[in-house]
Amino acid sequence: MSKSTSRHIAADKSALSQNTDTSSASVDASVSNTPTPRRDQKKIPLVIKIGASLIALIILGSAGYLIWRHLTGAAQAKEQISAAIASVSESDAAIVPLNNTITSDLGSKTSDELTKIKGAAKKSSSSLDDAQMHVGNALSLDEFMSDDERAVVKALQDSVGQRRKLIEAGEEVLTIDGGAFNAKALLTKAMEKAVSADSNIEKSVEAAAEYAKSLAGEESSVTDASVPVGFDKAAMEDITEAQSFENAAEQAFSEADYSVYTKYLAARKDAIQVLMDSDNAIASGDFDSAQASIEDYNKREAASSELAQQLPETPDTFLSEAYEAALKKPLDTYKEIAEALAATDKKIRDYQGLAVGSSKKA
Repeated sequence: MSKSTSRHIAADKSALSQNTDTSSASVDASVSNTPTPRRDQKKIPLVIKIGASLIALIILGSAGYLIWRHLTGAAQAKEQISAAIASVSESDAAIVPLNNTITSDLGSKTSDELTKIKGAAKKSSSSLDDAQMHVGNALSLDEFMSDDERAVVKALQDSVGQRRKLIEAGEEVLTIDGGAFNAKALLTKAMEKAVSADSNIEKSVEAAAEYAKSLAGEESSVTDASVPVGFDKAAMEDITEAQSFENAAEQAFSEADYSVYTKYLAARKDAIQVLMDSDNAIASGDFDSAQASIEDYNKREAASSELAQQLPETPDTFLSEAYEAALKKPLDTYKEIAEALAATDKKIRDYQGLAVGSSKKA
């Protein structure tokens, strides 16, 4: 091999060596520029992810339950309020006739009519009991109610109590009214019987005078001594019944002073008894005793006539003052309760207007 050839081979080796070095450097640079994976990135455990999801579900479930509970409670409160209002309205079916009688018909209804009105008013207490129950149920749902609903529940509670008091006061008024009505009727019967007794006494006196003619041998329409005695007995029955009616009137309406009647009827009864004694004495032929009894009768008759002058013109005029006095306190109480109830019921009506408005908006 010549030196020239050796130099070419050496040159080629040198170039190859340089190329090899360059390629190696290029590979190293390429390798050094390739990004290495991040070995410090942490993975979130699956159990933690599941736990977080469960917590989120619990929170959402709790929120949903609370919303459902509130909506349900609010609906139940509204139902109880509506039921309470309905029950209160039912009670008015009996309370309205009671109120109408007291405000415009006092003194015009019979005792039986008043008894029916009072009985119906008492029965309305069952409706008020139902209303009170619904109010109590609504109060237990206080947390779900609006301020307007709380206000109407308070108004309903007041309304129930006021209606009970109204019925109680109204019954007292009607009891007085019915008592006075009965007393007037009984006193009227008593005086009718007293008048009947006077009529029988007049007949007795006339019969006694006719019988006296027959005793003197004169023409007479009465020849039997028992005829005037019969009229005396009829008069005694009348006056006794009159006293019974008067006593019943006192029992029916004790607020009045009946002494003017009791004294008169007692005096009339005493006079009739003396007249009967006189006629019985004549019938038995004891004319001396008969004369003494006649004189006694005349005195008693004069005394009873004076008492008759003191009698009231009618039982109605006699009872009117005592009736008005007896009615004043319970009637004033009734009117006060009625005014308070009217104000309370206005609150309920106002709420119903709001409720209807809210319903329409919804």
